[in-house]
Amino acid sequence: MVDAPCGGLGLIDPRALVAHRDRLYVIDAGPPGRVLVLDPRALSLRAIWQPAEDWSPTAALTDGDALLVADAANGALHRFLAWGGHEGAQSGWGTVSRLVRSACGQIVAVVPGRTDVDLRDTTGRIVDTLATVDDLRHLLPYAPLPVAPDGSVDIGPLCDSDTPIWIDADGARRSVPPPALPRYVTQASSVLGPLDSAIAGCIWHRVVLDAACPPGTAIRAETTTAEARLTDAMIAELPASAWTSVPLGKGGEALIQSQPGQLMWLRLSLQGDGHVTPEIRRIHIEYPRITLRRYLPAAFGADPVSADFADRLLGVFDRGLRDIEGQIDDQAHLYDPRSTPATPDRDMLGWLAGWIGMALDRTLPEARRRRLLQGASRLLSCKGTVAGLRGALLLWLGWDRLGQDPFPPAPCAPACTPHGKPPPLPTLVLEHWRLRRWLHLGHGRLGDAARLWGAGLIRGSQLDGNARLDATQLDTARDPLREPFHRSAHRLSLFVPAHAVAHPPDRARLKRMLRAQVPAHVEATLVPVHPRMRIGIQAALGFDSVVGCWPAAHSHAVRLGQGQLGRASVLSGAAGHPGLPPRLGRDSHLTAPSSPDLREVP
Repeated sequence: MVDAPCGGLGLIDPRALVAHRDRLYVIDAGPPGRVLVLDPRALSLRAIWQPAEDWSPTAALTDGDALLVADAANGALHRFLAWGGHEGAQSGWGTVSRLVRSACGQIVAVVPGRTDVDLRDTTGRIVDTLATVDDLRHLLPYAPLPVAPDGSVDIGPLCDSDTPIWIDADGARRSVPPPALPRYVTQASSVLGPLDSAIAGCIWHRVVLDAACPPGTAIRAETTTAEARLTDAMIAELPASAWTSVPLGKGGEALIQSQPGQLMWLRLSLQGDGHVTPEIRRIHIEYPRITLRRYLPAAFGADPVSADFADRLLGVFDRGLRDIEGQIDDQAHLYDPRSTPATPDRDMLGWLAGWIGMALDRTLPEARRRRLLQGASRLLSCKGTVAGLRGALLLWLGWDRLGQDPFPPAPCAPACTPHGKPPPLPTLVLEHWRLRRWLHLGHGRLGDAARLWGAGLIRGSQLDGNARLDATQLDTARDPLREPFHRSAHRLSLFVPAHAVAHPPDRARLKRMLRAQVPAHVEATLVPVHPRMRIGIQAALGFDSVVGCWPAAHSHAVRLGQGQLGRASVLSGAAGHPGLPPRLGRDSHLTAPSSPDLREVP
């Protein structure tokens, strides 16, 4: 071993060595911290990389042509491009001493003093945390060089040497380390079955294994069939000739060549070298065999030998067609809001909502988006109408099923309705033209609800009011005869609970939904409803206020002319629809009591 010429720059505190293509990176913690870029053949210095701020590099890892360097001083991860440019740094990594890439492409960051290990993606986001460092073994890729249990490495393949060259963790050459002790059994088998096809004389098609076979391991599959059920003892005593081998290919699938039978047993034999073991994650068995031979002339299946040969030959093409047919058969779940995928990398809910012209807010929880999409299709036929707008609000608030489920009585007060009767759904939408209480000549009576046309409706020019002589220009485009009707014809109010729009993000989501439901010429006003009645501010019966039921105890009753309305006062009414509370203005009238029980006269 000889010292490498580094152009007079000695290493102060080397921490890591990374080889990538035609470059050799040496991480020197310094001070000052440096990344030395060397030519791996001549070991000559090609460049020195440093960021602008002070740092202490401790570990490095390649990411394509770029180099990721851990900075223990700042708890960051720096990224250097192949030409030496410093692209930036990610904070929040901590004092990293080792950087390793897992077999799945994740970055493993080892921090001294911590027993757990963080797994991060290339953006620095933590995707998982392992309890101990030993849990990393099944995630790390296989070493390209032989590694002994004590950490020694055989670098003979790198030196084109026919004999092993073992070095320890300090780089010193050592003798051949003792072999590692086996950790797994070298051979095991298991019999699965009986698998019942419920088809007499069934021709079983193929076996598909989702398995992992590291170097030095193997998986062998065998099958046997029968028309009658066999006991476990009978299966164990079957001769070797009763089992038919399934020639598994690289894809882990092969045709089943056993004789036809209603029942089938599958025997799996696993072999290993004691240090690594095969792993079976899933077994998929297809039956019955529907071969492409059915589309060929009958001569290709005239005898069992030719039929078997034709089936095995066409099975090469049948696999691809079966996979396509399987994808088509499974596509039904993509069009159902209850089952379509909604993962970050494959969000099909928004794609499915686009089919019906619905803008689905991705910031909502997944369960709520599925419910909105499931109920939105029922409102397509009435979109833009009052019924459609009310249905969209009920769906948005989660009240679309209130009229279907029984409403339980309140635990702190007597029930107003018999148990089991669902409450009526709120109206929520008020069209302003319904508030017109105008007098018509010949059949109108003056009262507190009647209004005469005047400046409040006409809003015309008036001298000494809103107009001045020689200063105000008359507007001849306005129509004073139809303007009162136009004033409220395109306006409506939407009543929603105040808690549903208390936060600005929730209010913005609701407004985005209303823009897609309210016609463009309609002016909609959002009215938050608080759980109380405020005379003159919030007191519209049927929209934001409700007259309660008659209390069980008459001590709280309000007598007309004798009592005072307060927070705990409740107005009674005559019996209306069975199971529904009385409503003032519908089936109840305020009048003097005619009996001691204060029942009202309808």
